[in-house]
Amino acid sequence: MDPVLVLAQGTLATDPGGQVRTRVTVRNVGDIVAQYRVEVLGEAARWSTVVPQHVSVLPGESEEQTVEIVFRPPPAPAAPVGTIPFGVRCVSLENRDVAAVVEGDVVVSPIQGLDVRLRGDGPKGARAGRFRVELRNTGTTDLTVTLEVADAAELLRFVLAPQVVEVPAGRTVPAYLGVQARNPKLFGKPVPHAFTVTYRVSRSDRGGELPGTFEQRAVVRKLWVVLALLLVVAAVLGYLWLRGQGGAATLRTGTPPPVEVESLEAVPGGVRVVWLRSPYATGYGIQEWTQGVTGTSSEGVDDPDQTSFLWEGLTEAEHCFQVRAVADDVQGTFGDEKCVAVPPAEATPTATPEPTPTTAAPAGAAFEPQGFYVRWGNFPQDDTANAGAADTMVAALQGAGALGVQLKSSADSALFLEGANGVPNIVVFTDGFPDEPTANAECQRFKAVASQCIVQRGVQ
Repeated sequence: MDPVLVLAQGTLATDPGGQVRTRVTVRNVGDIVAQYRVEVLGEAARWSTVVPQHVSVLPGESEEQTVEIVFRPPPAPAAPVGTIPFGVRCVSLENRDVAAVVEGDVVVSPIQGLDVRLRGDGPKGARAGRFRVELRNTGTTDLTVTLEVADAAELLRFVLAPQVVEVPAGRTVPAYLGVQARNPKLFGKPVPHAFTVTYRVSRSDRGGELPGTFEQRAVVRKLWVVLALLLVVAAVLGYLWLRGQGGAATLRTGTPPPVEVESLEAVPGGVRVVWLRSPYATGYGIQEWTQGVTGTSSEGVDDPDQTSFLWEGLTEAEHCFQVRAVADDVQGTFGDEKCVAVPPAEATPTATPEPTPTTAAPAGAAFEPQGFYVRWGNFPQDDTANAGAADTMVAALQGAGALGVQLKSSADSALFLEGANGVPNIVVFTDGFPDEPTANAECQRFKAVASQCIVQRGVQ
């Protein structure tokens, strides 16, 4: 027959982490001694203990055994909350079908617990700081927490999200706080600003305050100032070093300034144009037009030191001229024009160019270069230190294969220009070329020997 169970208390109460005891009486209504096992059923079985778990009961209503049951719910937040039903079952060890069950309830009281901490994710800065409010529910019931933040000096702005936080039991939920100073700080040492985070638990008197500090730093940091000064010093030293390199650095100039025509000297059938030398020029461009005639003509000079040009083949009329500087591939603007009346050209017999001797003609013998000619160099006659330079150049050109190299004094020619202070030059040249391209080819062929060459037009 089934045993008879009597539960001393049907309803028990305890707190999470606590314990409560009750007794169960077992009676054997059979005819023989019975062996039983007593066990707890339901959710409470995980945190309950039966002492003793096995009992031996003699038959008869007056014979009984008492078993003690201890309930120990886990501490918060893992503890269950509210009324937890349980059952106590007594099973025969000889026959599993012989059993009895008695039921009861364990009431576990709820507990509210909250741990709030303020952590600095970026508590220092020139513009803003970042903080985190961590809310950890250490109780057994869900909580609703309201957050507020303020500073007594009212020097800060705040952004708090969320301001109402739902914190489930046993969970940790963060809220994020941004702090910014109302007035920026340009220079100086860091300034600390204190503020307070206040929290309140809804439907409860629980709450508290968390102190915090935001360290406002200067916008312009001392390290930045030092780096800027070092950069300025490095730039100045680099500039001074480049200046000390002299001509080592190649600098590209802009547009050369206009060139002024100094004078116009009219000769029969031509004009000698004289202009002021430009320190920015690698050559010059000359432009001519005739009064009353449409159109212009242009000539070029590749020698930056040449400041005159004889323009021939002009008609009897008033002719105007302008000069501009040329710096490599950059052409400057023309200067002011000057005009002069050109007399008619005198008829002169045209001699057939013949090879000329390589020695200078006697002083006073008039001579003009024929056709197109290449000027290899000018040597002042008063330069005693370089008295043999002209002869040396002639020998070098002839040794390289140049034909028809001559020496003449500029005092004997209207086309050859005088040197400084009117001192005549010894001119090394080759004339008699039929056209300018042929003269240019001769110039490029022996330019490395003479170091320079200038192609010009002689008497045609």
